[in-house]
Amino acid sequence: MRLPGLVPISILAALPFVSASQTLLESPTVLSTTLVTALSNDPDYTLLLRLLQRARLIPTLNRLNGSTLFAPTNDAIERHRSSNSLWHAALMDDAAPLQDNIQEKLRQELFYHLLNYTLPSLPTASDPEVHLTLHFPRKPLDPPTHEPPPSPPWMPVPGGTLGGKPQRIRIASRDGGAYIGVDGFGVGGAKVVKGQVDAGNGLLLGIGDVLQVPPDLATVVSGHSSVSYFNKIITDDIVKVLNSTANVTIFLPVDSAWDSLHPIERLYLESEFATDDLLRILEMHAVVSKGVKWSEHFDPGINLTTIDGSKIEVISSPEKTMISDATLIEPDIYASNGVLHTVSDLLIPEGALQLTPEKYLLALNCTSFVSLIHSVNLTSLINDASTQYTILAPKDDIIGMFGDDELPEKGSEELKKLLQYHFIPGKWTPKKLKDRMLLETALTEAGLDGGRQVLSVEVSGSKKNDAEDRSVRFGGAGVIGDVVEVDNTLIYFVSRTLTPPVDALQTALPSLELSSFLAAVFSTSLGDFLKTTPRTTILIPHNDAFKRLGMLVSDHLLAPSSKTDLERVITHHIIDGVEYAQTLQNGSQKTFGTLQGTDVHVERHANGSVMVLASGGWAGMRAELLPKDMLTQTGVVHELSDIMIPRSVNLTVGKLMKAAKGSTMATMVVKAGMDWILDGTPPPEGSEWADKGLNGVGWTVLCPTDDSFKKYNLTELYADDETLRAIVSQHLIPTPRPTSSESLSTLDILNNNLPLALDDLATYSTLLSPISAYGDIIVRALDSDSDLTYLVGIKGARGTDGRADWARVLSWGRSTTGGGSGGVIQIDRLLVPYRAPWWVEYGAPVGVGAFGVTMICLFFWVVNIFWRKDTTEATYEPLGGFGEEVRQSSSAADSVKSFVCGGFGGIAAVLVGHPFDLTKTRIQTAAPGVYSSAMDVVRKTLARDGVTGMYRGMVPPLLGVTPIFAVSFWAYDMSKILILKMTPNRTSTELSIPELAAAGFMSAIPTTLVTAPVERAKVILQIQGQGGSDAKYKGVTDVVKHLYKEGGIRSVFRGSFATVLRDGPGSAAYFAAYEVTKKALTPAGASPSELNLGAVIMAGGTAGVAMWAVAIPPDVLKSRIQSAPTGTYSGFLDCARKTIAADGVAALWRGLGPAMARAFPANAATFLGVEASRKLLDSIYGSSSRGRWSFPTSSARSRGWMDVTAISRNLAHFEKWSAYQGCDQAAYGDLPDAMKVDVAEVFGVDARLPLSWFRFLSAFGSTEMLAFIQAAYDGSPDLFSDDLSFAESKHLFADLSIVFSAWSKLNWMLKSKEKWSEADYVSNVYNVFRNPAIRQSTHRAQCTLSLPQPLPHLKVSPKSARVLNTKTAVPDSIIFIPAAQIRSLSQSSKSPYKILKSHPSIPNTGSESSFRFQSTPCAQLPDTPGFEFVSSVWEDKKPVHNLLEDAYRQNRMGCASVLRHLESMKVKCPVFGLVWAHGVVRAHVDWLVDGKKHPVQKPAKVILSAPYPGPRDKKDNGLFHEWHLSRPSDILQVYFLIRNIDEWTIGKFRQRVSDGVHEFAKAVVDDKENFTPWKRIGDLLVPIVLSDVKEENVILSTSAASSAASPPKTKTKTRRRRVE
Repeated sequence: MRLPGLVPISILAALPFVSASQTLLESPTVLSTTLVTALSNDPDYTLLLRLLQRARLIPTLNRLNGSTLFAPTNDAIERHRSSNSLWHAALMDDAAPLQDNIQEKLRQELFYHLLNYTLPSLPTASDPEVHLTLHFPRKPLDPPTHEPPPSPPWMPVPGGTLGGKPQRIRIASRDGGAYIGVDGFGVGGAKVVKGQVDAGNGLLLGIGDVLQVPPDLATVVSGHSSVSYFNKIITDDIVKVLNSTANVTIFLPVDSAWDSLHPIERLYLESEFATDDLLRILEMHAVVSKGVKWSEHFDPGINLTTIDGSKIEVISSPEKTMISDATLIEPDIYASNGVLHTVSDLLIPEGALQLTPEKYLLALNCTSFVSLIHSVNLTSLINDASTQYTILAPKDDIIGMFGDDELPEKGSEELKKLLQYHFIPGKWTPKKLKDRMLLETALTEAGLDGGRQVLSVEVSGSKKNDAEDRSVRFGGAGVIGDVVEVDNTLIYFVSRTLTPPVDALQTALPSLELSSFLAAVFSTSLGDFLKTTPRTTILIPHNDAFKRLGMLVSDHLLAPSSKTDLERVITHHIIDGVEYAQTLQNGSQKTFGTLQGTDVHVERHANGSVMVLASGGWAGMRAELLPKDMLTQTGVVHELSDIMIPRSVNLTVGKLMKAAKGSTMATMVVKAGMDWILDGTPPPEGSEWADKGLNGVGWTVLCPTDDSFKKYNLTELYADDETLRAIVSQHLIPTPRPTSSESLSTLDILNNNLPLALDDLATYSTLLSPISAYGDIIVRALDSDSDLTYLVGIKGARGTDGRADWARVLSWGRSTTGGGSGGVIQIDRLLVPYRAPWWVEYGAPVGVGAFGVTMICLFFWVVNIFWRKDTTEATYEPLGGFGEEVRQSSSAADSVKSFVCGGFGGIAAVLVGHPFDLTKTRIQTAAPGVYSSAMDVVRKTLARDGVTGMYRGMVPPLLGVTPIFAVSFWAYDMSKILILKMTPNRTSTELSIPELAAAGFMSAIPTTLVTAPVERAKVILQIQGQGGSDAKYKGVTDVVKHLYKEGGIRSVFRGSFATVLRDGPGSAAYFAAYEVTKKALTPAGASPSELNLGAVIMAGGTAGVAMWAVAIPPDVLKSRIQSAPTGTYSGFLDCARKTIAADGVAALWRGLGPAMARAFPANAATFLGVEASRKLLDSIYGSSSRGRWSFPTSSARSRGWMDVTAISRNLAHFEKWSAYQGCDQAAYGDLPDAMKVDVAEVFGVDARLPLSWFRFLSAFGSTEMLAFIQAAYDGSPDLFSDDLSFAESKHLFADLSIVFSAWSKLNWMLKSKEKWSEADYVSNVYNVFRNPAIRQSTHRAQCTLSLPQPLPHLKVSPKSARVLNTKTAVPDSIIFIPAAQIRSLSQSSKSPYKILKSHPSIPNTGSESSFRFQSTPCAQLPDTPGFEFVSSVWEDKKPVHNLLEDAYRQNRMGCASVLRHLESMKVKCPVFGLVWAHGVVRAHVDWLVDGKKHPVQKPAKVILSAPYPGPRDKKDNGLFHEWHLSRPSDILQVYFLIRNIDEWTIGKFRQRVSDGVHEFAKAVVDDKENFTPWKRIGDLLVPIVLSDVKEENVILSTSAASSAASPPKTKTKTRRRRVE
């Protein structure tokens, strides 16, 4: 903007006055032409002239010289007058009333159209020019006067509200025209619509609108859109300040600048309470000085002081102007009393404007809350912005809902405490809050010894730290709306006012569940004591706790005579100190003192539960803590599930019998000499009771009420000592002290008030039981419509009417004396001892014994029938491996004999081991201190029960031993078979020690079905009589019957999982140790089956020791689970946890000594029993053909079929199989011409190593390697070639090292005197260099191949069916094309596999004849449907007899299967076979050719096999070439031969397969050729099993001569059973 030079106003004073009476047409006296003349000459200015006349400015215009008048046209004035009352009134007739006599306001508005100088020209640029008008704004005048003007003409008077300066106006060019009165950006203004007229004394410019005179600052602010927020929040007082202050320069922030304030601060500023702060904010942005600070004053910089006293630093640059930290946005917004500049940010210095919590509360509609705070002088809580507080504020509408009487009186102490309870020190954001948290408030309580009262917090909803998803409550009051956080203050709006806690009793009174305890308190003098005692934690039990305490105990405590005991119980529930839930649940302190003077102990469990243990009471007395954090004036209240009895309260049997109204029964006890029972003391030393070992037991008294004795003559009863003692003994039940583990587990905390567990059919021995068969008491639990009814009766009693044999249980109570065991059970009837007639007492045992003898005789009679019946079949197949004697297969008689022998072995094990087992079980289950050692168990058992006591519980294992042994060994055999099937690629059929252990582990699973119930009954019978108790069960039948009625079949099988965990690892260790021990005891060159009796017993005993070494911990837990009452343990882990917690880890090894002592003799006795019973049966029924220690084996040919191994070892069988399969032998030279090249490439192993190696022998690094290379060259120079350079063959170094390693191992094994198995050669030699040589193809070990169907034109005879029915062969190694390289043949929808599989002419039923089964030579289908193709088959044989001929025949059967598969897919190529034995390797090549035409059938394909005779210079004489791997040259040649097979497989063989498969698909689809399944399917014919059928038995004949002498053939013994 530009400001042109100004004409001094002072010259106007020299102008002559104009007459007051002005005339439009008067000619000026000085000038011939004036502005008035120009206006008069233009009819567009008539209205303007009238206004000038009204304002008495005609003389002024005439006196001016060199001025500029912006003259609005008539149209402009007409438009303006319609909205401006001043101009409208001025244009009316003279009679119209005038606003003032001198028309000051109109004159000032017209002066705004005048410049005191002549514009040189109108601007042509858009940048506005600034000019000074003749308008000097000033404050409004006093009410106008009617006096005439003192001195016309009227001239502008300098001064006013702009620091003595006139108002400014901007002129700019826009859209090709000039505009007058635009804003700082050239917008708006009046357009110049008439050309300029030089009027002599000035310049006249006609404009299309009237120029608007800048109003006061308040009006400017209200009309400026960018500061609309400030206009919104200013009050009338601020408007007055804006309008009454002159010379003001205001830097007003735009709307966006206010966003920097907190939303609550803005809300406060918008409220009616923020006038003072708004005025201060205005003063921080306003400058009042002698002159207004226009924008041109800012360059280059200036420092200003605001009205508030703060400093504003203005720095101007070409780019921008900075006002302190804000940017100047719009400068120079004109006003009548100053200027307005808009800035981008607030100019409030940091800390200058302090908004206290009180201001926020006022802004947030909490004025009533603030008013209450002022009434109690707590303003420091809401005016201290430096202290962090969380305020729980109720809004006005919340407080308004309370009446005047519902809140404490203003100014009262009660109101002060209530308001302090709403303030929480610190900032507690929603993310910090947690459910059940307690926060300290500003309220201090005298009942807390001046400590702060706390407030409970409830948080629900999302567990994540997401405040939006969480619901928060403080002291039960909900939070309304969002939390407000401002500086150090956090404000929650609560749904009601918070009431501080009251006294403890008043706090607990609304809870009906606690009324019984409160009633007990009020019945004593402890009420005021509980209300006023500071810092206490009260544990109040539920009403149900009094019922669970036992009605007799409750009746005793509530009796007037027991007031002292009741007060002790109540104060035992009051902890001395404030312990909130967090401390009790998660704190480290475990013991807390009570006001009673005793302690309570806290147990914290992993599941979060908290148990409180009383200082006294009975064993296992505890209550579950239900932490409620019910806050009181003096502390806190929590709830308990049960009542706790302190050690200062003794609940004796006598007190409970008094509460049971059993004084008559108490008198009888005293007269029977047992008064010590009433007092809870041990029996007198030297008394018969002490001699019976009853010092450590408590007593449960079945107490009949006094009314039940009405029908008895007490005088006679008291006089009969024997009857009196019998009756008393019938009602006294010895109750052993529970162990610490039992107190933790077996007694339910909700029902541990019972002196005895009143389970249905529970049986307890009384003091009468040792001398009477009917001394036991049995419990019956009967469901009724209202409640559960308990009956107690004499077990086994069958009285005439039964009324004297049972009684109804009325109530009970548990005593705290005698170790906390025992108590009183109130019954409604006297139980008279029962004596049964003699036939009842002895009839049942005699009948059971007779039945048992009969069943045993019947069993042996059936055994004799089966043994005499011959159901065997004569076979001549080896059972023990190669070289062993050929034996007969297992028969039904052998199975029965083995079953019987196993049973006798088990019986022997039980007879020898049961005393040890009983000792072990009693140590494991007895309470600590009952037995000092295993010998102590034996001593006490013999003293109490005699020798028969050591065999208590022996019947269950005797009954279960035979099926247990049978199932165990059967499952063990099945597990071994399963392991073999799960490892098809294994190199040996012999199981390793870990595999045998795994089979042993799996055998324990089915055995558990028999073992678990047997062990359950055995354990229950074994633990009877320990700890002073007597037998509850008469035998195994009684136990099983009780268990079944108690919990059904689930109760009988309790502990099954623990049994598996014991027998699984135990069986694994047993079988593994047995095999290891047998191997260690086997002499060199001997077989484990030849061990003598002593060695086998040693192996069995060692295996037993190994088993129990790992089985003891789970056996301890099993015994406890099976012997504990129902519900004691929730599972195996729960039992382990409770056992360790109670007795330590050492408890898991209880009974180790007896178990180890039992292990060896029991298992040795097992084998001794087997051998002895076998000799006995052999002497009666004849000896078996089996060796002494051979057990029945499961034959793979149980249906009369022969497997591949048996066929290959018998030349006649093999020839028969070959004839039916179209197999024949040929010479190497018979190879078809189309295959010779491929075969030659595979067997070509020359020139594979560089001859240059001999010039770099030092590269091999060792003399052994040097000798190996030299020997290889000496043995076969053709292996080396000059065409291979040393550098090109560096990669062969690694291959050479591998072969050298295998060669070294082989030579060491051959020189060793040890016997090596086939598996040893495979793992240590063959696979060492075979596996690395197979680099690209796929190598599988022990893969099962499907054998082909016999030729269709040959009829299968019954004798041939035994040979032909076998379906599979298992070569030791097979080479496949990798699946990825032939995936294209089967993956896509248009692949040959998918086309053939879906073709209607090919079976696709999912059976073995379907295409998926036929597309692979393997018996097991691949995981992904598709083809599988084999290129080479290998067979490994044991080195004991150099069975290369057997291996060759067996390998030919596998190759025949592969070739039949290739033929079915129209693949024409050879298959290579390798046979390995004792470090010798042979090779053969097999192929298919067209056979001769049969007179009936179509031509068949013949499978030919030719031994590889050796290199091409060796004559083909039908002899095998043998590679002896002990020779360096031979082992290298075999290595490169395998490399050739590997490369041929993924090369030419793969190409031939691809071509053949595509040809096959085309033949089926286009040529309609049929596909014939080639695999063996179904049974051909059931073979004849008559014993007189004789077959060829030519063993180990050769079918191809060998270049090396064959070893001598072993004569094979055959044996037949006599056929009767």
